[in-house]
Amino acid sequence: MHTFRRSFRQLTLIAVALLALASSALCAQQPGPESTVQLPNPQISGGMPLMQALARRQTTRSFRDQSIPLQTLSNLLWAAFGVNRPRSVKPGLGRTAPSAMNKQEVVLYVVLATGVFRYDAESQVLHQVASGDFRSRIGSGEASKAAVSIVYIADPKLDYAQVDVGFIGQNVYLFAASEGLNAWFYALHGQNDATAVAATLRLPPDRRPLYAQSVGYPPE
Repeated sequence: MHTFRRSFRQLTLIAVALLALASSALCAQQPGPESTVQLPNPQISGGMPLMQALARRQTTRSFRDQSIPLQTLSNLLWAAFGVNRPRSVKPGLGRTAPSAMNKQEVVLYVVLATGVFRYDAESQVLHQVASGDFRSRIGSGEASKAAVSIVYIADPKLDYAQVDVGFIGQNVYLFAASEGLNAWFYALHGQNDATAVAATLRLPPDRRPLYAQSVGYPPE
């Protein structure tokens, strides 16, 4: 009887330990809303003249698997759809890209080698959605090597969101040209289709990824 009780206690302790390990692993994979990255203030002076950036703007579908500095990431996201002025006449923030009826409905999800983040333009903060490298789940082939992939999220019922994404995507292209970075704007299809990407980004049912855009260093 004593031997049975000792064995039962040992099995109970092992089970508790395994549950604790599983819980820790789950928490590591699903960070809470407090997991944030404060981006440095964007550098809004300097850069390449507009006409030169337009002359160099192009789609390049190849990347070096190397992260970009946090300052460059901050500048990139601000150029894409950051806050560039206060609004006093109409409600809402003044943004670097226009939006139909000033809805500002497009949300940028930022996919890095370290995790997935939602861009908060007003605070210049990244809110972590998931930890780990999900780049290959967003873009296939060379896109999986890019330093950052931006996924453009909106309500699929809003037709004008497609146009607004185009404005933001062009800002990204011009920033990349100015900084000597490669950029690739693409639709989501195949194993990286919108449904799979929505699951990866843990989107609510009323939001859908429309397009993605990868940015990174040229291959060596």
